[in-house]
Amino acid sequence: MVGLALASMPNSAFAFRAINKLEVVPAGQNQFEVIGRAGAFKPDYWCAAGDYTRRSLGLSWQTKIYAVDGIGASITTGARSAVRFTLDPVAAGVTPFDGNWTGDILTPGYALRANSAYGKCEDWIFPFRRRN
Repeated sequence: MVGLALASMPNSAFAFRAINKLEVVPAGQNQFEVIGRAGAFKPDYWCAAGDYTRRSLGLSWQTKIYAVDGIGASITTGARSAVRFTLDPVAAGVTPFDGNWTGDILTPGYALRANSAYGKCEDWIFPFRRRN
């Protein structure tokens, strides 16, 4: 009976709240979605993805996380701003980005390792540090 109740709940009921307060929800096989909020910047999505990969999935800091698409409507919650990520670009149908530089860190296929993605959380990890 409990399993039936859990299976019938929407994905947002299973949301992981990242250190920067963005929610992360499963978005199909091998994918997860970071749900944005007003004022969220592109690095904030990466922060949440890195935090989710480490604390929720328990994977290595060296795990590569790939952007599946840029900021757009959520496929799981209907939110206006969300970004899908994957740990398996082939299964997600995404070609890994192999360029040296991109102006858009949410280009489909662009990847960061979990440690670099989590590094985007620095304002949340060190909220009182001085900037010179």
